[in-house]
Amino acid sequence: MTDTKNNKSQQPAEEIRGTTVYLEIESPGRILEGTVVTVQISGGSGFFVARDKIATNFHVVEGAIEITAKRIDTDTVYTVEGIVAFNVLSDLAILKVTEEGIPFILGDNGGVQNGDRVSAIGYLGDKNNTVEGVVQKTRKRSRWTRIKAPLEPGWSGCPVLNSKGEVIGVHSRGNKLFRSIGYAVPSNTLKVLLEVAEDAKVQSLSVWQKRHNVRLHTEYKGLLGLFRVIWHAVKGTFQGIRASIKQASGDHEGAIAIYDKIIASRLIGSLKLAYALRGIAKSELGDFQDAMADAHEAILLDPESYNGYYSRGYVNRAFGKFKADRSEITEAQSLYQEAINDYTGAINLKPEKAEIYNNRGWAKYLLGQLETEQGNAAAQSLYQEAVWDTDEALRLQQKGAKFRSATYHTRGVAKVGLGDHSGAIEDFNESIRLNPKKALYYHDRGLAKGALGQHGEAKVDFAKATELDSDFENTLDTKHRQ
Repeated sequence: MTDTKNNKSQQPAEEIRGTTVYLEIESPGRILEGTVVTVQISGGSGFFVARDKIATNFHVVEGAIEITAKRIDTDTVYTVEGIVAFNVLSDLAILKVTEEGIPFILGDNGGVQNGDRVSAIGYLGDKNNTVEGVVQKTRKRSRWTRIKAPLEPGWSGCPVLNSKGEVIGVHSRGNKLFRSIGYAVPSNTLKVLLEVAEDAKVQSLSVWQKRHNVRLHTEYKGLLGLFRVIWHAVKGTFQGIRASIKQASGDHEGAIAIYDKIIASRLIGSLKLAYALRGIAKSELGDFQDAMADAHEAILLDPESYNGYYSRGYVNRAFGKFKADRSEITEAQSLYQEAINDYTGAINLKPEKAEIYNNRGWAKYLLGQLETEQGNAAAQSLYQEAVWDTDEALRLQQKGAKFRSATYHTRGVAKVGLGDHSGAIEDFNESIRLNPKKALYYHDRGLAKGALGQHGEAKVDFAKATELDSDFENTLDTKHRQ
């Protein structure tokens, strides 16, 4: 393999390469009284996606007790430190290595069309080989891209390249009936996992398998495993409902205790949601560092699910509020922007989820407040975007008084930021109609009325806010919370 040259887009694919490797996998064979007495040897392919990271298939490294990465053409051996990210559903894993290799360029599979010419670099026996093929079927939101090419079993984990030499997929599996048909994981799925890997800690193979019950995925292929999956799903759902009820009532400690049990039991199917929601609960208690760790774990478990990104957005927003209340403006601005980015990522994965739009709108409003205090014109754009987000949230969710009252409030405060106090009062009126026990709504309506010179009506709203919540006694100095 050769390093990538300049002007990559103009070069033929055979001149644009990164480092591919052969992965020799040792996994348990016969186990006697808990001790591995024999090992099985298998192989697969992999390729560098960063100077110190190799991408391959999850099924290639599943159950591994030792992995050796070799570059056959130069006899170079790379020391595998462990796993930094994986996704069972997409059959991807990213390994961390000590030595450096040349990373491939990851292309955008969104531009791949049926009939496009592709090539793949994998291992057949003891040498690497390149084969040509064609894209047979691709869909924008599909988990797989079908390739027609003579791909052998040992090529699992190899890169599939377009005519520019960019990776547009990772070969995962073949067709049992037609040997020339293969399926590749789209490159954009790999990009998401690689982003997660950037901030993840390296887990040794033994720790990784123990922590994530990796070998259970093999067990679940049998009938007994199916029963276990069903039981875990039922048990996890029941406990998750109990935790959600406690969390909604403000009992975050009680919710965390239940999430702890779900996670300790390794209830397959409930883990990512338990980590995501535990992160949110911890952020409510001000435990931002642990909360962020939980959000990252949820993303690692399933980078294609919105739950982890939503959780991380919530944590970043809560941490940003904490910093803003302490006048640490620069840190708060950065955290609010990270929250907006995370909510955007969650929306890309779950565009029909109204709650995410409202939360992104609230984060934009909070960032707009800071920009206003700093005299920055960017605040107006943020307020307007917050209005657009809440419009979409209300369009998507027509029912649910509590949700809609909070969303009308978000839109109302954003309108205040835009100077539209009359429009804001209309939204606050709707918030109060839907949830008349929320002191914050009266307080903010009072502020809007005061801005219009309606001081008598404003005093009535302030009094009502104080009646419902004594924290609102100092009405003009109270900062927003939701």
